[in-house]
Amino acid sequence: MESKTKLSKFNIFLYDYNIIFNTLTGYAIKVTDEQMRKLSKGEVSEELKDIIEEGFSEQEFDIDKFIVNKKYLEPTLVLTYDCNFDCVYCFQKKFRNKSRVKDEVVRGFINYIKKNSNGRKVRVTYFGGEPLLELKRIEEISKELKEEVDYSFSVVTNGSLLTPYVLDKLLSLGLSHVQITLDGPKEVHDKRRFFVNGRGSFDVILENLKYAQDKTKVVLRINIDINNLDEIEKLLEILREEGITKVRIDPHLVHENTFRHEYWHNTLSKENEGKVLVKFWETARELGFEIPQEVFRLGICVAHIDEDIVVDPLGNIYPCWAFTGNPLYIKGKLKEDGNVEWINNKLLGIKARYIWKGKCDDCPYLPMCVGGCRFFAVLDKKDFNNIDCKKTNYEEIIKLIKYFI
Repeated sequence: MESKTKLSKFNIFLYDYNIIFNTLTGYAIKVTDEQMRKLSKGEVSEELKDIIEEGFSEQEFDIDKFIVNKKYLEPTLVLTYDCNFDCVYCFQKKFRNKSRVKDEVVRGFINYIKKNSNGRKVRVTYFGGEPLLELKRIEEISKELKEEVDYSFSVVTNGSLLTPYVLDKLLSLGLSHVQITLDGPKEVHDKRRFFVNGRGSFDVILENLKYAQDKTKVVLRINIDINNLDEIEKLLEILREEGITKVRIDPHLVHENTFRHEYWHNTLSKENEGKVLVKFWETARELGFEIPQEVFRLGICVAHIDEDIVVDPLGNIYPCWAFTGNPLYIKGKLKEDGNVEWINNKLLGIKARYIWKGKCDDCPYLPMCVGGCRFFAVLDKKDFNNIDCKKTNYEEIIKLIKYFI
């Protein structure tokens, strides 16, 4: 007996693997040839009725449901635009300066959290520049917030200053995880990510990683372009040989930005991004690294959530990390009392999260995309409130679901 259950428009049928994946619920199921044939025509057999109704039946994408019911307040503080590195592709290079976060901004950030946590957990991200240049500020803020709210934090760092002593201090203050970057084996990485005096950074980062992976959660970012694409497998082999296997790998394709242009001929073709990422993950998996389920995550980000403010050392609020430092994309100002003055309504998250309406409503990848990245939309269309369609990339990446079934 066939059920009349109406199937979701967010179901992806991977016929080569007999897998159905729903981009909204995150459900995936492997079926027989016959079941696949029937489901592709909208027919649900009795033995699949319960699972299909739960995870693959018709439902609308209500982005507000995910944001209104959010269990965490997740603000970001850019502690400084200063850095001890001079990376070749750094988007902050044109406006880097020695500015450190002002006292009134620190007070405003702490007061903002106290006013807006509302009993929820607070997860702060410290960003830069290099945020560990401002270790004392992290200590100052953390000690006060730990007394007031359910507080933890992460640090986006180049890893050079994350010595065992510093890591242990951060852990005592509430550190939950760190993001560190390696871009290849030593001879490759050191040509891309080096200290301001030109000295390579690979060796010191590797040693710090060995200690950190046993103490906290580590996200290991790898920035990829045409200059290191063919060396990534060697990096993963080195990590395995060095026993650095507890980290979560996070590949990112280097992209152009709004500040400078001298490096961007080295970026990968946008048409091949999906294939590059799939090959990366398959290589990583063969070498013993896990593919994180985050590759299929909902496309909601900080640019959609106004309460998760991204504040720079001057108290300027931006839509996300990628826009920091660009005066054209200041959406608000943080006051010392913790209040926010919104100054550019066009950049508000309440608008950004609906830009797909009337354009992408029936796209099966909508929950993974939500109209695309606001920063990429600016780069490609020069308009914050435009669509950044990456459907061809998702069509490739979604095939990785076969490793989870």
